[in-house]
Amino acid sequence: MSRKDPEVKESALQIYDAQKRPEWTFPSFVGKSVPGEKKPLHRLVDKDKQDENRAKSISECKKVWGNYTGSGLESDEYPCASTREGPPRATTASPSASSMAGTTVQAGNGSTRCTHGIAFLTATPST
Repeated sequence: MSRKDPEVKESALQIYDAQKRPEWTFPSFVGKSVPGEKKPLHRLVDKDKQDENRAKSISECKKVWGNYTGSGLESDEYPCASTREGPPRATTASPSASSMAGTTVQAGNGSTRCTHGIAFLTATPST
């Protein structure tokens, strides 16, 4: 997912920040480490657990930003809800950016045959 691709750059930057500047993500604390770049993520196919991960992300966003309904933003998470590591490492993003990034991740999972529990890394090249 490239930070120069206008369709996913917002989410790619979020992933980059989580990996390179984890203190910029929420919950924020010194010494925080986010998996995905050097320590692998693991695919989660259980929809109920994905929904639980997503609910954690929304809860964290509400703690940080309060009621953001009507702001044009939605809660977005990294690692994605579809990983065992899942949130809570959350931020807000535009719905289109969040949706396109999710579609990109799901397409990658399908094309690489990412099944439940398989380990993988993420990258956000600038090109």
